[in-house]
Amino acid sequence: MRREIDIYDPIEDKLPKKTQLNPKVKKLIVFLLCGAIGVGVAIGILFVADLAITGASTPAEAIKEYETAAFLYDIDGMIEYSSEYNKVVLYGNQFTSDRLLEDYLEKAYVGKTPKYELDEIEFKLVSALEYEKGSRKYEEALRKYNEKIENGSASIDSVAIVKMKVRTGDTELNKDYLAVNIGGRWFYAYAGVDL
Repeated sequence: MRREIDIYDPIEDKLPKKTQLNPKVKKLIVFLLCGAIGVGVAIGILFVADLAITGASTPAEAIKEYETAAFLYDIDGMIEYSSEYNKVVLYGNQFTSDRLLEDYLEKAYVGKTPKYELDEIEFKLVSALEYEKGSRKYEEALRKYNEKIENGSASIDSVAIVKMKVRTGDTELNKDYLAVNIGGRWFYAYAGVDL
């Protein structure tokens, strides 16, 4: 004969009782978690896309970022914000690529220390005038560009003449630059625009 013994466990009486979540609350929590994950993924994609895309979102940013990189001998920054025209000027001829230019600049800057620190470089935008493809100012601005780059203006949607107040160390001066818009992104073309 089998006997059943009721074993009383006093610890179980002290454990909190499990409660069931309301189905509506469960759905809300799942919805919020999915939304948070979706937002996180979207931010990650935007971050990676921004890293992969070269150029700047404004002409003034392209000038500032390129010039800062040049002052600091930041080769990656120089290449990222350079137009094809500037890459050819930096390399010395048209037969270049980003990789060749990077190797060339690394050799050129080996053992050199930048003259300025980041906190000694300051840019203030004075003005930025944008000209669309087909306008007279657009054509005039790209004359010098087209002399170096065959069919250079074919991929350029617009140009901007950017006037900046540049301070490096104790020196401050006004400079004019040309920035070019290619595929919705802005790139440094050259300084000393003469229009």
